[in-house]
Amino acid sequence: MKLLNIFPVVLILFGAALLFERPAYAYADPGTGLLAVQAAGSALVATGWYLRRKLYALFHSDDTRRYEPGQQSVTDGESSPNP
Repeated sequence: MKLLNIFPVVLILFGAALLFERPAYAYADPGTGLLAVQAAGSALVATGWYLRRKLYALFHSDDTRRYEPGQQSVTDGESSPNP
């Protein structure tokens, strides 16, 4: 309910900011766009790396057994060719 009371004030302030806008005499060189693309790509890859286990679980079913270090082999060494 408080959000509905704040929204008109924010809208008025945004409109005032656009009304009193001054021209900016600035130059953005051609590498600026590539820098933005690189930052977005890096953020996407970092998010994937951070959530990699959840993404793996999303695409793989739980009924398949995963190999974990320290697990015993299926044969437990009984029929191993090397004694």
